[in-house]
Amino acid sequence: MTRGDIYFAGDVHLVPEPLPHPGREAFLEFLGRLAGEEPGELWLTGDLFDFWFEYRSAMPAGYDRALKALSVLAEKGWRTVFLPGNHDWWVGGHFERATGVRIDRSPFVRTECFGIRTVIAHGDGLGRGDIGYRLIRPVLRARLSSLLFRMLHPDLGASIAGLASGTSRRILRREILEIPPGLSEWVSDMVAGGAGAVVTSHIHTARIAPAGPGVHISTGDWITTFTCARIGPGGPELLNFPPGGSR
Repeated sequence: MTRGDIYFAGDVHLVPEPLPHPGREAFLEFLGRLAGEEPGELWLTGDLFDFWFEYRSAMPAGYDRALKALSVLAEKGWRTVFLPGNHDWWVGGHFERATGVRIDRSPFVRTECFGIRTVIAHGDGLGRGDIGYRLIRPVLRARLSSLLFRMLHPDLGASIAGLASGTSRRILRREILEIPPGLSEWVSDMVAGGAGAVVTSHIHTARIAPAGPGVHISTGDWITTFTCARIGPGGPELLNFPPGGSR
């Protein structure tokens, strides 16, 4: 049984320290605040990292503070689950062992939040549209692709991934004010199937909007909106953690 509130945070797009990141400190503050609350659940809804790829004996460097903050939550009894996104699909065992966060690679997860039947997903490739990405996604996630990428030197791999990540973010900026029609239709289908709330990330839009008899919760990001979502006894709400200030 859930003891505390349930939080959803996605599209943080962390980069290795000491590289600058507009929302890193705000996100770390958010995790620190959770550590002081009654333990509940934290769902990381994809693209926690701008790029993450694990090798058999190594994982990316420069994320020590974020990994430690997540491990503190697990130690304090939080249920923490990570649904990898299109930028960090290859997160794996090293991350799980360093943080205590459980990885779930399902396209979407069904759960219950304070009596609300809830569907949670990163949001990439769902519904109609996004044809180009939906065609290339199986290639990017194939085991052969992982094996080939692992043959690259980590520094070269990170450089190539950084170029791809920048292109992806520029594409997403065109959709930041709109929920794509295909995603809206998918949300409606989930609600028609019995969900009272559908939580997604990926498009960097912060919004809670009616979806038939249910609601669609789009979590926003930690680059432009600095938002996450929470479901508690009073229902869903968006929370804002502006850089350098209190919410």
